[in-house]
This record gives sequence, structure tokens and C-alpha cells, in this order.
Amino acid sequence: MKTANRGTVRTGKFHGVNRFEVGLKYLPQPDFLEFSLPATHHALVTNDGSDLTKQVIDALKAEGNKVVVLNLPGVANPISENAVNIAAATDAAIETAVKSVQTQYGKTGTFIHLHPHFEFQNGNFKQHFAAERAVVKTLFFLSKHLQRDLNELGESQRANFLAVTRTDGKLGQGGRGNTSVIGGGITGLVKCLNLEWSPVFCRVADMQPELKNADIARQIIAELHDADVSIVETAYSDEGRKTTAATPSEVFENREIETSVTSDSVFLVSGGARGVTASCVIEMSKVFQCKFILLGRSDFDFVVPDFAQNESDDGTLKRLIMNDLKERGEKPGLPLVKSIHKNIVAKKEIDDTIAQIENHGGEVIYVKGDVTKLGSFKLALTAAEKKLGRVTGIIHGAGRLADKYIQDKSESDFENVLSVKLDGLLSLFGAVNLNKLDHLIMFSSVAGFYGNVGQTDYAVANEILSKTAHLFKTNHPNTRVSAINWGAWDSGMVSGELKAQFEAAGITLVNSDGGAAMLVNELNTDYADQPQVIIGGTLPAAVSHLGAPQTHRIHRKLTLKNNPFLNHHVIQGNAVLPVVNAVGWMSQSCAALYPDYTVFRIEDTKLFKGIAFDGTQKEDYILELKELEKTAERIVFETTVFSEGGKLPMYHYRAKVTLVNKKNLPAAPTFEHQISGDYQPTDGSILYQDGSLFHGAYFQGIEQILDCNEKQIVLECKAPAVPPAAQGQFAVQSVNTFAADIQYQGMLVWVQKNRGGANSLPLATKRATLYQSVPFGKTLFVTIKVQEATATRMTADCTVYDAEGVVYLETKGAAVTVSAGLAW
Repeated sequence: MKTANRGTVRTGKFHGVNRFEVGLKYLPQPDFLEFSLPATHHALVTNDGSDLTKQVIDALKAEGNKVVVLNLPGVANPISENAVNIAAATDAAIETAVKSVQTQYGKTGTFIHLHPHFEFQNGNFKQHFAAERAVVKTLFFLSKHLQRDLNELGESQRANFLAVTRTDGKLGQGGRGNTSVIGGGITGLVKCLNLEWSPVFCRVADMQPELKNADIARQIIAELHDADVSIVETAYSDEGRKTTAATPSEVFENREIETSVTSDSVFLVSGGARGVTASCVIEMSKVFQCKFILLGRSDFDFVVPDFAQNESDDGTLKRLIMNDLKERGEKPGLPLVKSIHKNIVAKKEIDDTIAQIENHGGEVIYVKGDVTKLGSFKLALTAAEKKLGRVTGIIHGAGRLADKYIQDKSESDFENVLSVKLDGLLSLFGAVNLNKLDHLIMFSSVAGFYGNVGQTDYAVANEILSKTAHLFKTNHPNTRVSAINWGAWDSGMVSGELKAQFEAAGITLVNSDGGAAMLVNELNTDYADQPQVIIGGTLPAAVSHLGAPQTHRIHRKLTLKNNPFLNHHVIQGNAVLPVVNAVGWMSQSCAALYPDYTVFRIEDTKLFKGIAFDGTQKEDYILELKELEKTAERIVFETTVFSEGGKLPMYHYRAKVTLVNKKNLPAAPTFEHQISGDYQPTDGSILYQDGSLFHGAYFQGIEQILDCNEKQIVLECKAPAVPPAAQGQFAVQSVNTFAADIQYQGMLVWVQKNRGGANSLPLATKRATLYQSVPFGKTLFVTIKVQEATATRMTADCTVYDAEGVVYLETKGAAVTVSAGLAW
């Protein structure tokens, strides 16, 4: 019996399936990696028809690059000098154009795609779809035919693939209502290429279209020279530089949520009769007892033979089909057997889905049609609406795969995969009144959000859906919109072989029951302003290309304005770069070159001349990273920060940094927390108030002094959260430098208490080992054991650990000066 309309429902069991909110996070301006192309190679730029192309060409030439232009098909203002025209947006025409470039100008070492900016008028969101789709297709097959040149060069030195879009400068999340979204799929392409092309630097950058072309060109060059290969997509606007972020969102099982779905809701569902989508609509029928019009390609009128009614084993079923054909005098050819088997399996799944929906009190009608062709199902849909009522919601769950490396992709692969998602969505839009739509749920994928090997076309299609969600929500604020970037399910299009690969990589698959329950949870009205969400796990991360040891020179322009945290570290009236932040700069820059490695050990840290912002400091500082050893297990660097401008370089800091492969990170040891019992714990916050410590709020982490004597000082601490924008160019990644500074503050406090009020500053450190990143806002303990103390120097071993004794950071041979005359 159907229940009454409802405003609240109770969530089910999620079986460990996670939810992540999608947004943007702050990025500092990139450091500048020195590199130049060999004389045999050129920079290849697509002409978008605007003055930006000329600005980028001039900027590349100013660096000494030979530049070649590809005129996109039909582009306005084609360039004739050192240029090749692409005749059409076809695989063959693009291959011809690339071969012409190679014949006339040599090999490509840097590729920059300038994507035209498309805006639609009068609410006609499809106005530029055909034109922009052709440009995206052109870029897709340019990637295919540039694959060899770029990867060959990348084996020995920097090679670059940079795509520049001008959506809104916020990767489609800026709330604009007139930006065409097809170019939004380019982010998916580039993120997949980043995984397939480990030797190549891959980046997609979205620029705010209102910015001056000269400013955009400067930012393009900055992105091109970014040393941080761990970042694949960036956004640049008048609000600064950002990238996408997935933030964990806590979900609660067996909890009442508010929802606008009722028993009278009617959902038009593509791909909803089988697989993952079917699991979701069955769960919805259980919770809401609502109505469904299931759209699929399978023939609903197919009759399952009696011999197949109770058989589920594929091998046995195919043998039964062959026997049946023989008995009827037909030849049991393999194509025919496969066709019959496919129809049987499909019909049984459809019947089972319909039966379950009806058993749960829902109503359902199956409509046969091709979701990419509105005419194939429009009449049947109209008839279904007469029985169930007007469609109030869309669930677009249909999808298609053609997994191959980019160099093996065909036009039919690209068109077929893209069509189901994009043309399918347009058909569904054309079948309903969008202004009266209560719900729009699109099944996107983490293959678009993170990228995935072999799924460039699928990632393009899914990223278009995610960008569409943001656009649709802006223009239809009363519609509940969600592009669900699903992780890989333990059913559906994930084969047994692929499951095994995911499990080997430590990727958690979405439990079918838990995923379906999470879809119901996603209809929570609390999520009404979140048009994009990730449900499930991640995908395998990029694997670094190692190659021969190299030396990297990376420039950083340091200003006080760009690093607000420095105003919390002021000595004698001047902001001073803390040594720990300099160490974080050196070590994290190493890790940024090899994202599947992490900082494990920092040795022989030395301070030569600190950087004080007293008006005499340099603007440009050079970080030199010399690779001493490079294996699949670890990479060792000698790192040095210096500045130029005098007769000789001025050296500031040096350290040896060891990265280890994240798969091989040693387990953290434990530490025994020992208190002497001779010291009455005191309030640590007083140290920042009475002048004992000069540190501002961002560095004030000592909460209590638990013990202090000649042998040790023990602290209870909590690193205060520092806003990302305030961290500036010294953003915390694997090394929390703000937390690490607490160790040296503790040593200073020990000096003050045991050496007659003298003060101290960091001098050198023998070795620091990082077992895990120290989080902001977590209560931890620091034990500082004194190893040596003289009138001028104090050396100690420091251990940072939690209440269970698990070690986060272990420092050996940390040395500070001891000076009675030093004043803050």
C-alpha cells in the first residue's frame, strides 16, 4: 500500500561508502622552474582566433622558443607565419596537420591549447555546443597524435602539455549563468593524460575571460613553468589562483533527513533498468514509493525461454542456448549465441528491477529507446506520463566505456562515449519542462574528477556533466541538482579484472547497497547548494617518471604581502622567515616533483644567512635541487636556497632531503611519555603574553608545559589552524612547518628556564624523520631531551607524538644558539 507524501525519511546503511564535497581551495602563485627546449623542438600553440594567441606567442619567443601555430578548423583570424591549418575536426585531418608540423618544423616539446571562450545568449545554453564540441574533439585527437613527441622528450627533460580554458576562472564553479560547458570536459582529458603520460608535465588552467590578455598570457607562462607536477588543474581570476578540492563530508546512517521527494514524484531514468542505476532506483522505491519511467535500449517484449528462467551461470546458459538452437535446426554460431544470451540477461534484469520497485510500493513503466535520440522515445514517454503523471525529476545514469590509451582511441570511441552522456542529457532535457523540474541527478564519475588511465573520452563526458550541474543550478536555483562523481562500484561496468586492479592499488569500491543508500541520502535538502559531490573512493594516483638524476633550479619571488604568516614571526621589528618554513620549502619542493613519493627524512639542515624582511632582502630566491640518488624506493636530494645579485651567490639554507615511495613509508614507532613528577605543569599560553616567546597567533601552539628540568622539557601542544591564504607560498602539504616550529619554541623555553633567561635561535639540525603529517588542531605532545648544553649552544632530540604514543615527527641533533644578549 502506498504511503502518504512525506518530508522526512530515514537513511539506510552506507557500508563504509564515503562522501566528499567539491569546491575550490587557495593556491599561491607558482614557483618558476628553469627549462628550455632543445633546438630540435618547438612550442606548438593552437590559435583561438583572439589577440591572446599573439600575446602567448610573443611570451614564448621572449624565452627563446621556436613557436609554431595550429589554426583550429574555421578559426577567425588565422595566423599565416609558421603556421599549419587543421582542415577539419576529424582524426585523419588532425593527423595530417600534425605530420605537416613535424615535417616542416620538427618535433613538439611544448604544446599549449588556447580554448575559445563561448558564452550563450537568451538562455540558449546549446547555442555553441556544436562549435565547442568540435574544438574539444580537435584537442582530443591532437593529444593522440602528439603523444609520441611529448613522451619521447619527457624521458630526458621537461616536456609540456598545457590546455587553457576561459570558462569563468573558477573551473565552472563561479556561478555564471551564460558560459558554455562543453570546454569543461577538457579538465577530464588532461587529468587522464597526466596519468597515461608520466614523463610529461600536464596542466589545465581556467582563466577568467575578463582579465586582460597580457595578464592571461603572463599567467600561462607561469603555469607552464610551475615545478609542482602534483597539481593538474588550476583556476585564475581576480580573486587569485585556486584548484579543485574534495573535502570529506560526515554522513550518518539511520538518521532522518529532510527531502523534497514524495510518493507523487515521477523520475525519468536513463540506464535505470539495469546495473548501478537500477540499484539506486530500487532503493528510492523502498524509501519513497515514488514513480519511475525507465528508459533503456533493451527490448522489453523479448520473451525469456523456459530453459533460461532459473539459470544464472553464463557458461551454462550459453550451452543451453546452443542446445536449443540445435534442437530447432539452427546453426549455433557464436554471434547468435552471444546476442540471445545478451537479450536473456537484459530482460531478466529489467524484469527483476521492475518487480522490486513494485514490491516496494513504487510504480514503474519501462520505455524502450535510444537516450541520445529524443524521437526514439518521445511518444512512449508521453504515454507513460499520462499514466504516472508529469516528470518531476531526471536521473541520467546511462553510460558507455571504450577504455584504451589515448594513442589507440578512434573517432567512434570518442563519439560513442561522449554521445551517451552529452546527447543523452540533451534528449532528456528536451523531453521535459526544465522550468518545472524538481530534481536533476546526473551520474558522473571520479574518472573525470581525478582522471583514470584509458578513460580520456569517458572523463571528458563526465566532466561536462559536472560543469553542467553548476550551470543548471545557477539558472534553476529551485531545482535540486547533483552531479554525483561516483567512485568505482563493486558491480556495473567494473569488470572482475578491473576490480582486482583496484584492490591491488588499495582503492575501495562502492558497496552496491551502500551506494544506493547514499543516493537517497544525497536527496537531503541540506545538500541543496552542492551541485557536485564525490561518493566513493579515489582512483589510482599518478606514477612518477624517474629517469636519470637531474638538477632543478626553481625561482621564488618572496614578498611580505604574499606571505601574511610572516607577520606572526617578527624579531626586532622585522618579519623573519622561520628556518622550519625554509626547510618545508626545500623538502616539499622535492616532493612536488614526484607526487607518489613523500618527504621522509631531512638531514644536515644548516642556516647560513636567514631571510629577514628589513628592506635589504632580495626579491628573487633560487632553490637548487640536486638529485643524488633515484630509485623506485627513494629519491635523495641536496637542496640549497641562495640569492644572486652580488659578486658571489648568497647562501641561505641547505639540507639533504630523502623522499620515499608512499607505498614504502615505514610504520610510525611509538614513544613512551615520561614525566619526572618534580615539575608543576604550567599554562603555556602565558609564554606568548609575557614576552618569553615572540611568536604571533599562527605559531602559538604550546598549551602546557608538563615537565621541565635539566634533562628534558615536555609540552602539550596543538598547532593552530592557519588559513591557506595566510600560509602564502609556504603552504603546508606533507610537512607542517607551523607545528614543527613548536619544537624549537620548546628548546627556547628550556634555555630561558635553565640558562638564566638567555634566548636562542635555531642553528642546525642533524636529522628529522617524518612518519606522518602533523595535523592542525590536534592535541599532541613534544618531548625534548637535552643532549648537550653549553654557554653558547644547546642540542636536543625532539619527538612529537599523540596520546597513544604514536610518533609523528622525530628530530635528532636539533641545535640552537644560547645568547644572554639576544632580545626580541
